Amino acid sequence: MLTRRQLLQHSAKLSMLLFGTKVFAADVFDGFIKLKEKRIKVVFIQGQVCAGCSVSMMYGNETDFLQFIRYVISLQVHPMLSFESSDDYLEMLEKTVKSNDYTLVFEGSIPMGIPNACNIGGMPLKEFIKPAVENASIIVASGTCSSHGGIPAAVNNETGAVSLIEYLDMQDIHKPYLRIPGCPVHPDWLMGSISYIAATGKIPEMTKVKTPKAYYKDTIHNHCNRFQHFSQDLYLSDYSQNKTNCLLKKGCRGPVTYSDCPIRNWNGNTNFCIKSNAPCVGCVHPEWPFDSDMYITAEKAEDITWWKMQEKVRNRGKDKK
Repeated sequence: MLTRRQLLQHSAKLSMLLFGTKVFAADVFDGFIKLKEKRIKVVFIQGQVCAGCSVSMMYGNETDFLQFIRYVISLQVHPMLSFESSDDYLEMLEKTVKSNDYTLVFEGSIPMGIPNACNIGGMPLKEFIKPAVENASIIVASGTCSSHGGIPAAVNNETGAVSLIEYLDMQDIHKPYLRIPGCPVHPDWLMGSISYIAATGKIPEMTKVKTPKAYYKDTIHNHCNRFQHFSQDLYLSDYSQNKTNCLLKKGCRGPVTYSDCPIRNWNGNTNFCIKSNAPCVGCVHPEWPFDSDMYITAEKAEDITWWKMQEKVRNRGKDKK
């Protein structure tokens, strides 16, 4: 059993490890105390979804999923994990929703054009989900489908699929929420954000598009392991050669996509798309999947050096004055 002094010492070390300073030691300490006193109730609901975000979460990365549900949160219901099924599952879900004291994690999109394209308990999702979002204390849109619409809301979408955030606006529901996009969502992004909520009782600091700043504040491009090759105008032309050159002219969307994939990596800190020699498709981007081709072709990129591009950006708008 740790003494108070020992816990403070561990909190200082953890603060130094995470933030490079001991300034946040007291905050870390308070977070541990809150986690010990009471774990927050968490409800998972899925809409038009492939279940990839839950699979990714269960796989884990820096955060172990089993430790997460045993010590950080009190998992009430999850459509893929709950022992209850059918009427028993619905009864438990409805009981939790009526408690008005839980964090809702929603995966997938909501079909508004063809309501019966997704039902829960024989009820269209757009009707079933309303009391769940109204009674939640905090709402977490997990994955790109829930955050921005994703694949179900792509071009030629016949179901009228919308993101959970669009649904909240359509229903004039005002609740604290955050987006955690990704296809699938990175386990650290999701469990890390929920852990912050569990420890502080509030939403983490967010970007302009309501994503956690800790994970989405900078572009993939700025931290890419191939950035030095980009700076030297060394672009990959043949996938079988020069496998460390920049993938921009192969359609990489890293320069317009905000996430910490190059720093965090995936699959147990093993790899991420660009590191495995595949261009970033921008799966966390609000407009993904894009109306255009998945990869931007080289013909659509200006064949000028980065230094000239910087000059163009600096001079942009001067001619109009």
